[in-house]
Amino acid sequence: MTDAAAHPRSLLGRARRVRALLPILVRREIRTRYRTSVLDLLWTVITPVAIMAVYGFILTRSFKVTGSCAPYLTSAWTGLVLWTVFATAVGSAVYSLVASSDLITKVYFPLEAMPLANTGAALVDLVVGVVTMVVLALAQGVTIRPVAVLAVLSVGLLVLWAAVLAMIAAVLAVFIRDAIHAVNLAIRVGFFLTPVMYESALLPESIAWTAHVNPVAVAIDGVRAALLCGRSPNLVVLAGHYAIALAAFVLSVAYIRSVESRAVDVV
Repeated sequence: MTDAAAHPRSLLGRARRVRALLPILVRREIRTRYRTSVLDLLWTVITPVAIMAVYGFILTRSFKVTGSCAPYLTSAWTGLVLWTVFATAVGSAVYSLVASSDLITKVYFPLEAMPLANTGAALVDLVVGVVTMVVLALAQGVTIRPVAVLAVLSVGLLVLWAAVLAMIAAVLAVFIRDAIHAVNLAIRVGFFLTPVMYESALLPESIAWTAHVNPVAVAIDGVRAALLCGRSPNLVVLAGHYAIALAAFVLSVAYIRSVESRAVDVV
């Protein structure tokens, strides 16, 4: 291996440094998030349950919304768990570099490691959420078929896009502090534009296409199809979104690398 490849600022050296840092930063993020919380990880269930209680009551009682392959409660809970993980990862990452200014101005490390750590910490919430999804589905009489393993592909897409948007949001917030407010607003608006508490089949025909271009909607629909409906998600659509997400991931890392020195000075 050449000295250039081993250098910490080279692409290979950068990837190795991020891989080494992530476990440390993820543990730090988890401890910071829950160190003063009495209920700790229970908040990963309490928060979506509170939202579910309000929106579920309104949608089922006022608009008579139902689930296509499973009881509405299970279908909506599945969407809510996945959206909460995505929103938590991106929403917490947008502050990550600004909040860690004291650290990143004193010690060199690839800046993408910080927002990626937020995504990694959100995976803890994801594990808890998936367990509740499966338990609720079984409790409501949903039969989990072998094709349910394909839900992993949709969950992977959700995590990948969360990582991409976390990196972009974090570095933009360094240069444009209004990006923090813009990201939080986008998350709130996105909740209603994404089939979280309803299924994409309920969208009017004029805007049904949004469920195919919105990667979070594709991920939620894919999990519902595999886990609740017992059928394969649309693998062609998933493959297309994966290709775009991987390209966006590479471009995001390249952009952060190109502005890293300026970001350290500005932050």
